[in-house]
Amino acid sequence: MSEDRPQLWLPAHLSRRQLILGGGAVMVAGLAACGSDKKSTSGTTATTAAPTATTSASTTGATTGATSATTGAGTATTTGETTAATAAAGDVKTGGTFRLGVVGGTNDIIDGQYIVAKPDQARLVAGWETLVTYNEKFEISYDEGLAESVEAKAADTYIIKLRDGIEFHNGKSLSADDLVYSFQRLIDKDLGLAPALQAYLEPSGIKKLDNLSVQITLTQGVVTFLDSIAGYAFGVVPEGYKREDPVQVGTGPFVLKSFTPGSESVHEKFANYWKPGKPYLDAVNIIDYADATALVNALLSGQIDAACDVPFAQVSTVESDSNYKILESQAGSFLPITMAVDQAPFDDVRVRQAFRLIVDREEMVERVLSGYGRIANDLYSPFDAGYASDLPQRVQDIEGAKALLKEAGQENLSIDLFAPNDTAGLADMANVFADQAKKAGVTVNVKVLGSEYWGDEYCKRTFATSFWGTRPYLNQVAAGNLHDASYPETHWPPEGSKFADEYKEALATVDNEARYKIMHKMQEEEYESGGNIIAFFNSLLDAYNSSVQGLVERPNVLNLDHFGRGFQNIWLDS
Repeated sequence: MSEDRPQLWLPAHLSRRQLILGGGAVMVAGLAACGSDKKSTSGTTATTAAPTATTSASTTGATTGATSATTGAGTATTTGETTAATAAAGDVKTGGTFRLGVVGGTNDIIDGQYIVAKPDQARLVAGWETLVTYNEKFEISYDEGLAESVEAKAADTYIIKLRDGIEFHNGKSLSADDLVYSFQRLIDKDLGLAPALQAYLEPSGIKKLDNLSVQITLTQGVVTFLDSIAGYAFGVVPEGYKREDPVQVGTGPFVLKSFTPGSESVHEKFANYWKPGKPYLDAVNIIDYADATALVNALLSGQIDAACDVPFAQVSTVESDSNYKILESQAGSFLPITMAVDQAPFDDVRVRQAFRLIVDREEMVERVLSGYGRIANDLYSPFDAGYASDLPQRVQDIEGAKALLKEAGQENLSIDLFAPNDTAGLADMANVFADQAKKAGVTVNVKVLGSEYWGDEYCKRTFATSFWGTRPYLNQVAAGNLHDASYPETHWPPEGSKFADEYKEALATVDNEARYKIMHKMQEEEYESGGNIIAFFNSLLDAYNSSVQGLVERPNVLNLDHFGRGFQNIWLDS
């Protein structure tokens, strides 16, 4: 996971991301679908990082990414358009069991605030919910979240008010005590769930005001706060919650009934779910398969109703059968090749620069993605208003790569490149890069691993691959591009860099244009000497039986239309 990597109770650097977003925790997110609280008041107000910036009830705040989460001055009121993902009244058929296939393994987990790989994403969103979410424009939305309002009293002080009348799966009412505990658990250093949040929130900064309200006081002004709590892994859990609990409890549309890692989980409809008429299904079964071939075979033979993360090269096979459809989500997801900047040979910036020049990006899009994507420029967060789109597009330059390698004393270099078999595109990308590297005299030995890829060695390897969903720039930095990031895959920044200080400065800069200038400087450094090779932005591709209804093709962070927003929008026409 990148969304999304292995870690859990170990320090954040040992495991997979929770894509808050997205990934991570304090990162990723998905789209909002319409829905209101049958027990609470309909008015929901949202405030951005700038004091007194408020959005109106049932609207989406114009806070696309962390960099536009503030208005800069004064009072700003924004309204948005609710995104409806449900079918028209009268069209929906209720009942039935939806069977989702995923490529997983024995490292699968269930946790309301953390994920290791994509199967964990699906299971998390079935049972837990966040305070706010994103819509398809990647703006903060209150339509789907547990918060009635988030009011910014100052750039470092927020008051969160929960919706009234929401129940947990065990019948307990959601209260401020649960929200306090949820924040406390996320910043628990022993758990290592959200290092980025730990950096600007102390336990003393979490204060219960009344039964439904909590005040969060940060150690500094942080313009990314709303984006952080919109991440899908920022689930609200009941007070005292633990991953080891024999009965897992959340507020989501489905209740976990059984879970066997590497095999299957069974989730049953939550009768007291807070959204009227939701969910439509009686149950969801999430079934693990050892590899993508077995997954696609299971779909085409009718063993499952949908397959998550279909290999790009197998899309045509699925589409050749009229009983099945492909769901494509175009967003800012990316599959990086990661170079550890503090390990040889990548501790020499010339080698990093050379490897970026090896890449034929157009060929990558065609051979790895079968055309389902677009070229990138070794930078992430293309939807962020501060994205450095003005930097020259990098293209393949084999002679330039050879010259840099010669300067660095790394001619005829041989190196291992690791990839997992559980994420569409990663193994293929590694092999295509190996082919391209031959032209520069570099031998790349591709090592494809199973689910153990996301174990203790994750984030320790010199040369590897990963996956990430769409996030605002500063949130993505916090997730993977700082030494104390949730998933420091490249060990960035290098010694002597001012990158981390500039990140902190950007977090505290309310004025958009001033912040964009700081971010541009950060991106220039990553562009010139960073540890990520980002050849393209890839679509998310899923396949499903034509009887499956309620899915919407739109930009997203998680597969299968954010898994039907926790499976609540999916129904079966059979």
